[in-house]
Amino acid sequence: MLSSTLSISLFGLSTFLVSAAPLCPETIDIAGGGLPNSTLPSTVSESGIREIQLAQFLENLEVEFFATGLTNITDWGTTGYSNNSAEIVGKIAAQEEVHRESLGTLLNAYQAATIPPCNYSFPVASTEDFFRLANLIGSAGIGATIGLSERLALTDPMLARLVASILTVESRHVAFFRHVQGEVPNPTPFDTGSNDIWAYNIALSFIVPGSCPVEVPVPVLPKLNVTQQEQATAWYANSTTGTNSAMLQQFSWDPAQMPFVVEEGKQLLVGWVNQVNVPTYTPLSVTSWGKGTSTYDNVNDLAFGTLAGPVVVPIS
Repeated sequence: MLSSTLSISLFGLSTFLVSAAPLCPETIDIAGGGLPNSTLPSTVSESGIREIQLAQFLENLEVEFFATGLTNITDWGTTGYSNNSAEIVGKIAAQEEVHRESLGTLLNAYQAATIPPCNYSFPVASTEDFFRLANLIGSAGIGATIGLSERLALTDPMLARLVASILTVESRHVAFFRHVQGEVPNPTPFDTGSNDIWAYNIALSFIVPGSCPVEVPVPVLPKLNVTQQEQATAWYANSTTGTNSAMLQQFSWDPAQMPFVVEEGKQLLVGWVNQVNVPTYTPLSVTSWGKGTSTYDNVNDLAFGTLAGPVVVPIS
């Protein structure tokens, strides 16, 4: 939630720009360009610095995922995918590295601390697994960048342009991941935004606990898990009704982690956030201690849901 007041703490711009980690010429060539050389605003707000630090924290994860993934799919092979799939993943990996170093350079320019990488664990054992998870991580990254752009537009509008430029490239990445899996590259007219807390907690699900050299000051939420039932026919493939039949989701959580005690008999709800719509709430049927189910009815309304746990549910 955005505060009704804005921080007035400011960071001054240093007299020169220092790259967080100089990019090698090969990376710049593969990515299609290097660090921006545009003029930065003379000051940035304290909250703006925190936002850029969180963005670098998230980019660290993407850089590691795509760099490791490129090595893996080169070994596994890309049989069944287009011949240039590995080459495109290599370009994506290079572009993510440019994004990360651009954010690091920005932090250095304002003499603010940069965020080093953590250790990561990705549940990937095949090329198919990689592309599936790339779609999920990329979509979550788009949501985080939408939220970041919105918040920077209020506190540091001169920095929002850089973030908006990253956002459009990230969207192209996800369109590719969907396309190679035989899915519609552009399933909805709007993407789903995410706030900083949700974005941070989604990233934590891929981070080895205790491995981060620097902790980002964002609240850690109790973990929510989801088991998605087999997807029914997508709405765009159903010529009769144009809708999907109800899809049951099973959720699990650790009640000991919950920061509150649920009153006996009180109805729990699952909150779904999709595109730029108001949140939708569906009743959660508790099936056992720390487990429950909930159903959504229409894939038109919930093409991509981010739960308040949070957990990402790829629906389309």
